[in-house]
Amino acid sequence: MNAGSETNSLDNRAAFVALHTRRNFSLNVIEGGLFMFGINMMSSYTVLPYFVKQFSDQQLYQGLIPTIANIGWLLPGLFVAPYIAQLWTRKTPMLVASFFERIPWLLIGVWLFMGNTFAPSTTLMMFFGLYTMHTFSAGATAVIWQDYIGRVIPEQRWGTFFGMQSGLGSLLGVAGAAVATQVLAGQAITVAGVHLLGSYTFPFSIGVLSLICFSFLVVSFVFLLFTVEPIIPPQPKQPIWGAIKQMPHILRQDHMFRTYLLARTGVSLGILGHSFVMAAALNRFHSSGEMVGAFTVALSAAQALGNFGLGALADRWGHKQVLVLSGFIGALSLLLAWVAPTEWWYFGIFVCGGIAMAGYQLSSFSIVMLFSTSELRPTYIATANTFNTPLLAISPILAGWLAGEMGFIGLFVLLAVCGVIGALVLQWKVALPPKAPLTEESTGTA
Repeated sequence: MNAGSETNSLDNRAAFVALHTRRNFSLNVIEGGLFMFGINMMSSYTVLPYFVKQFSDQQLYQGLIPTIANIGWLLPGLFVAPYIAQLWTRKTPMLVASFFERIPWLLIGVWLFMGNTFAPSTTLMMFFGLYTMHTFSAGATAVIWQDYIGRVIPEQRWGTFFGMQSGLGSLLGVAGAAVATQVLAGQAITVAGVHLLGSYTFPFSIGVLSLICFSFLVVSFVFLLFTVEPIIPPQPKQPIWGAIKQMPHILRQDHMFRTYLLARTGVSLGILGHSFVMAAALNRFHSSGEMVGAFTVALSAAQALGNFGLGALADRWGHKQVLVLSGFIGALSLLLAWVAPTEWWYFGIFVCGGIAMAGYQLSSFSIVMLFSTSELRPTYIATANTFNTPLLAISPILAGWLAGEMGFIGLFVLLAVCGVIGALVLQWKVALPPKAPLTEESTGTA
């Protein structure tokens, strides 16, 4: 392809994206909002730790939740990135992977709603098996979806898009968490005189939440079907191992990208600490199912406000600054958990944690895509997602062991220090590539 035809191809691609920006922006914001609403029903920070706690007091089992989530989120990218790089489009493989991401919640819901008759060890084995299926499918979907969003949403709108999508999901999650609160408390739900749900005891209550989660994920799946993407010439076909070998080359050559990933690792360790906040509350204050639901409301509300505010702020102030801020707020949340004298302090702790998670997620997504060209984007995303795999695979289990040995206080202080160090390195040692200016064409407006 000569320079002239390549330029023409890029212009046609930009025109296609601009033409469909409004449609794709709206559909994907709604899709992500519905997806996050459903997932919030089975929050890995509140509901899942509560479920596991009913069958075992061992902190190692609590550590398995973020361990499986981290490995599942990070590892599949090694194999997915080279596969999708040789495809003209991303939509079909994204839909296939996303289907298997959703199915486990249906299986868990039916299983628990019909009554669990298994021994605690068997129950935990079945739960973690299905959760592993979900997270590995989610990890495969993540690389494809991030690249897909990079194709259909203009770069200048990434911050606003991720903020609005996650914000809508978190906002809907507040209502969902309110429902979860009543379900976990064994209360019936009636709206305008219409009896929607009866009262359920544990574990039927968790089954109900899982089925509600699945139903909203199905609706969100429909919105994915109606999005459109440009057809972009693929990279030359290469073996999977050849693509994997390209990742160390990127890390050696792109010094700034490597420094960013190291700094993000520190921030992510601070965020990891929030996986144990619910366990700490349960351990110290024996929080009831109703209180677990109330904490989920606080977490969802904070994530909603954080996503809306930080997403718009990132497009103006910069994604790096938002990620730095999130690192400090996340560390503050863990330190508050250290000094909290009463259970009620945990509302503020979950608020800070929700804001930190929102900023970390939306800006870490966007920063990775800023470092790469569209052709290398899948490889950069996979490299970023797998960079932390060894550490994040063992750190939750290690953290669970440390919580058992030194208590949650020592664990929270240690992880807060990691988060602060990561934020400082990001602030002083990382410079991001310049962002293209915002134009009317890039927003899809006339």
